[in-house]
Amino acid sequence: MSVADQIRAGIIGATGYTGAVLLEVLVRHPYVELQFATTRGTDLAGEYVHREHPNLLGLTDLKFTLYEPSDPAFAEATESVLRQARDSDVTFICVPSGASANITKNLVGYDTKLIDTSADFRLREPAAYKEYYGQDHLVPTLLKEYVYGLPELHREEIRKARYVACPGCNATAMILAAYPFTKLDIFPNLRIVFDVMTGSSEAGAELTRASHHPERSGVARPYTVKEHRHLAEVRQELGLKADSVGATMFAIPMVRGVECIGHVYPTKMVDEKDLWNAYRATYGNEPFIRIRARRTGGPGGLPDVKYVRGSNFCDVGFFMDEGQGRVGVISALDNLIKGDVGNAVQCMNLMFGLEETTRLRDMVPSYLLE
Repeated sequence: MSVADQIRAGIIGATGYTGAVLLEVLVRHPYVELQFATTRGTDLAGEYVHREHPNLLGLTDLKFTLYEPSDPAFAEATESVLRQARDSDVTFICVPSGASANITKNLVGYDTKLIDTSADFRLREPAAYKEYYGQDHLVPTLLKEYVYGLPELHREEIRKARYVACPGCNATAMILAAYPFTKLDIFPNLRIVFDVMTGSSEAGAELTRASHHPERSGVARPYTVKEHRHLAEVRQELGLKADSVGATMFAIPMVRGVECIGHVYPTKMVDEKDLWNAYRATYGNEPFIRIRARRTGGPGGLPDVKYVRGSNFCDVGFFMDEGQGRVGVISALDNLIKGDVGNAVQCMNLMFGLEETTRLRDMVPSYLLE
């Protein structure tokens, strides 16, 4: 693709954290021309996007477009956005889970490719939405049209896809930490329990008491001790039964990042070199996976949020605890990049035949941030 062959892209839901970071990435993507970015706020409609996202001042002249489907008074504006989306090459849908399906049903069947960052199309089985999200899926017939958007597992399917459902950030961290175990069948009857520590941006831009800074600061608070919704994705993608993988989620006082530790108790301990071979065979050619498994402590020895923040990298690693008959697996990623927007852009690059790393390789992590 030449620079002249620009991808015409639009964003539905551009005022939240996902929309903000997606704008950051796309305004400097060499092959993307942003056509529209929507808001549900009438006070922002027609305003430059840097009014809501001040960091974008001087980087783009794009203005917000109103999209408020719940109010009949704005039906004409809503239909105008849908027309723009249908005419675009790709539309990113960055709205809360549960809202995306209503939008999507108005866009399928047109030429635009869809990349959805919500949970609405991640699971293959309609019954799973009732189990994990407490409601029936609005358009279950569309689930089979979507590819799970994790390139490390579904790269070739994504290349051919029209519709991609991006993974949840916690699911991405857990899946990538444990994937080598299942792919290479290192342990029969794998059973793994994760502790997942998350930053406040994962809760989104809307304020709640739990996400309010005075409530989160200075604590490590478990907030979902079992059956987090993202486990549905982990079980689906790793091919594990419900009783084979569990997780406890912790809110910790950082803004961006997911730090994930999984505990595996194999029936028979393996050699450390076998784990190295497994991880290298699985991830040796992956552009955004780095293996950190040094025995010595200190910075950079094992995956650490500090060294991936602001980038599309997911660092993975492991350690042996022979005395307890345990293997620990660790991953770290930026929930707004590899756990969200960066992964979505990685998928877009694949879908349009671009070099997979386009725009994402220059997002170098800076450990002096935050």
